[in-house]
Amino acid sequence: MTTHTLQRARLVRAIAFCAACALVVTACHTLDVTQPDIIQPGNLQSPSALPTIRAGAIGDFTMSYSASGAQGSSGTTEGQILTSGLLSDELINTETFPDRINVDRRFVEINGATMANVFRNLSKARRSAEVAAANFRALSPDTTKDAGLSEMLSLAGFTYVLLAENYCSGVPVSNVDASGNLVFGQPLKTAELLDTAINRFNQSLLAAAALDTSGATPAARAPKIAARRAAMSLPSVGLARANLDLGQFATANMAAATVATTFSYVVTHDLNTTRQNNGVYKGSRVFKRYGMADGEGGSGLPYRSVVDPRTPIYRILGTSDSVGFDNKTPQYNQLRYVDEKASVTVATGLEARLIQAEAALQAGDTAGMYTILNALRAAPPSYILAGVPASPSTPPTPVAPMAALSGTGSGVDTLFAERARWLWLTAHRLSDLRRLIRQYGRATESVFPTGSYFKQGLVYATDVNFPVPIDEQNNPNFQQCLDRNP
Repeated sequence: MTTHTLQRARLVRAIAFCAACALVVTACHTLDVTQPDIIQPGNLQSPSALPTIRAGAIGDFTMSYSASGAQGSSGTTEGQILTSGLLSDELINTETFPDRINVDRRFVEINGATMANVFRNLSKARRSAEVAAANFRALSPDTTKDAGLSEMLSLAGFTYVLLAENYCSGVPVSNVDASGNLVFGQPLKTAELLDTAINRFNQSLLAAAALDTSGATPAARAPKIAARRAAMSLPSVGLARANLDLGQFATANMAAATVATTFSYVVTHDLNTTRQNNGVYKGSRVFKRYGMADGEGGSGLPYRSVVDPRTPIYRILGTSDSVGFDNKTPQYNQLRYVDEKASVTVATGLEARLIQAEAALQAGDTAGMYTILNALRAAPPSYILAGVPASPSTPPTPVAPMAALSGTGSGVDTLFAERARWLWLTAHRLSDLRRLIRQYGRATESVFPTGSYFKQGLVYATDVNFPVPIDEQNNPNFQQCLDRNP
């Protein structure tokens, strides 16, 4: 298995030019660079600063993605995985905060503090990754010797993808000039965000392709060749995903075809600080703010009632943990991330195969789609882990092989159900529901939860994405979303 793990060990000094909390990392992957303990402020413009700059960008991306928990709970916050899962059909609200209740019932207010913080963290991650890439270009004596430049460009690309997939059209992208002055950005349409992501991924791919593979012997060259192949896989998955969002299925297929199924790029969590805990685990199992959904609003996927090893769910009965923070809603927990240290996938060869399966479906090759889907079921990638609902304390193991699909029924329904199970709790589902409307002509209320909401006598509203928070109206170029279309 080709796995890139990015561990963050402890908080170090803030890096002024990107406002990033730089975290010293212990990296266990083929993109390793030398890791110093502490970078003094005077050394931030030297090559020795690059590992810490890189660590800060990874830390900021992780905080925006899987995050540390739930706002209002021990100083933690949620990220794109939990919030997009709540707006879609993956998660339900099991507590009392109005901000999250409104997200769950598809009525997202622009003045909600929780969602403002989530948006701010994603914007910070974007800026942090782009500043890190610029510093690698400026400070690295040779960018062909390690994949830091390529990695930072890819992380920047994924922030643009998440902005495009989860937010309305018209997201402003601001920057800071060389003097440290804020430069207000123009609102970018969804397609423009995706085009920007593709630009970053293409730059990343070029930087990865240029990595040094020299050596006196085949044995000396082999690890370098493997490292370059892995480094090229990260932006390739990003390119495939962004083109899929744009409906460019053939282009997405070409990018995905270059990625081995064994490839996995993950961000890791640990116990060193609260910030470094796995937020998906903490937000559900520990703080009981989020619970696992089941057929939400009549249209949601039956995650609990149709048992599937890829979406392991359990409930603790007989104790106060059987209900959520509201002391009322049944608390169902997930077992993909079984503790605070669980790592989270960002880009995988599994996703590449699913994109190829969709490209086959789009090309009219339904049999080819089933061939790809059944190959994944017959040999699940070892990085997709699952706990045991009957014994939650049992360490997770790779998902076991599953029976082949029957090949009957709607190909679109089958594909998106497989995507929902494989890519569960990785910030893909909201975009998939939007694509079912935009690319497949489904009625909005046939894919999003609708009707009577299960709390406080409320009803589901009509949101299919997040608005830009009211704070951004300080930007003179921005008024509000250009549209809220899927």
